[in-house]
Amino acid sequence: MRSKSPPRKPAARRSPIDDSGFSTPSLDRALAVLECIGQHPQGISLSEIVEKLGVSMNFVYRVAQSLAAHGYAHRDADKRFRIGAKMLLLCQPVHDDVPLAEAALPALRWLSEETGEAAHLGMLSGHEGIVLERVIGRALIKFYVERGTRFPIHTSAPGKVIVAYLPEAERERTIAGMKFERFQPWTISNRQDFLACLETVRAQGYAVDAGEHLEGHHCLGAPIFDAGGEAIASLWITGPSQRLSEERMLNLAPVVKEAARMASAALGGKPVVR
Repeated sequence: MRSKSPPRKPAARRSPIDDSGFSTPSLDRALAVLECIGQHPQGISLSEIVEKLGVSMNFVYRVAQSLAAHGYAHRDADKRFRIGAKMLLLCQPVHDDVPLAEAALPALRWLSEETGEAAHLGMLSGHEGIVLERVIGRALIKFYVERGTRFPIHTSAPGKVIVAYLPEAERERTIAGMKFERFQPWTISNRQDFLACLETVRAQGYAVDAGEHLEGHHCLGAPIFDAGGEAIASLWITGPSQRLSEERMLNLAPVVKEAARMASAALGGKPVVR
């Protein structure tokens, strides 16, 4: 009678944490936590990070909270962590040693003063947009979005206008990863309608959001171009629909486009929009 072979032990799973080779295991693990958060733009919980990296909950908790305290991560109401605005500021475009947010700030202030509304600066982060900077308007009822806030591309004026002017290959990659979630009955919810919208945006040089994400919340945006002529960010204003009606957005479009031109010039770029 043949004896049974002992059960084969499963192969040890390779740690997802890379060893830098410089005897800095704590730093290596902390960077792995940061990278894990960055790979999940929709947010990730502490327990999910622990499961993916195979490190202790205590370590992940301390690192994630420290990243959040310094602004490199953001903890939302559901206790999920995302990359914070400060991390993106480190990676933002720079012209003559001046970062995008700093270069665009005068244009933001001018736009807010000219319109009375809150002015914002944002860029794409994966398949979402993120607010980098904002100037609060002078209206009695303030209506603005905080730095680090993420927003859908297909419903937002800044998201539409940046994607509209991306190089074709990059635009296709971006659209391929979009979910087209429907927030309102009039929200763009498919690729074909979104592509038609982008054609309109390119023809007019600006984009609008008439409550497509949040009903009663309107915004109007224009693209910012770098020295290579690529759209890298957007300036936009936002306000309640009663104050920022579709008719008023049409009237303010030249003002928003001028602010975007100013920001582009500060980065050495030349707008290609009408």
